[in-house]
Amino acid sequence: MTDFSILNFDNYQEYWRSFTTVEDFRYLPNHKAVDSVAKLGYRDSRPFYDEQQFHLVRKQVEQIRSPTVSSVLYYRQYFKGTDPALRALADREYANVQQSISTIIFLEVSCSTGFSKSGFIDFEDSLRKCRVKAQGAVNWKAIFEERKKLRPSRYDLVFYDWRTRSICSNDNEKYTVVSNPNVGLMFNHRGDHKMVPATSRRNFFSPNVRRYMIKSPLYGFMILYDHQVRKKT
Repeated sequence: MTDFSILNFDNYQEYWRSFTTVEDFRYLPNHKAVDSVAKLGYRDSRPFYDEQQFHLVRKQVEQIRSPTVSSVLYYRQYFKGTDPALRALADREYANVQQSISTIIFLEVSCSTGFSKSGFIDFEDSLRKCRVKAQGAVNWKAIFEERKKLRPSRYDLVFYDWRTRSICSNDNEKYTVVSNPNVGLMFNHRGDHKMVPATSRRNFFSPNVRRYMIKSPLYGFMILYDHQVRKKT
């Protein structure tokens, strides 16, 4: 998971000091002992980075927050196959990167245990993390080349493990996950504040999304939710 807290610190000295207290310098014999305590994580639940890791992670997070033109790589160029689901994603990649539409992918995959795992994936967010090589990022080049299959993970917007009956949800920079008593699962787009409902049943929020169910030899069925992003005026 991306560690956005690292942006709170302008340099490594500030970051390192956030893991220490005044008492550490008062009672520990020297800076080396203070450094050892900080690295052991006694003061904080955050991961501790050395100076080289700090600058690398901070650069990755900055690119996720504000991607530059040079960092934009379109993975659809690697799609040479005929799978309808991958073709639909390739067709949507540019519009998602430009943020004129926002696509959420629903996917359910079978596991060797005989049970399934399902999830709702923020397509643009996943592409962005792949471009900056964020921890746990999906390899979209391999996905479009059909060397790997897209799979839901517990870091997606919503993830459900049918074997353990466990569910987890994660808000991100673009969406807040919402459970509505009447409509069910929805995603609140932070940019235009529109609700995107997951259900296929007609409801008050249905005009905010176009829902496509795609039959795929590779993925069985994939559902795509396209939300037309309303720009601020």
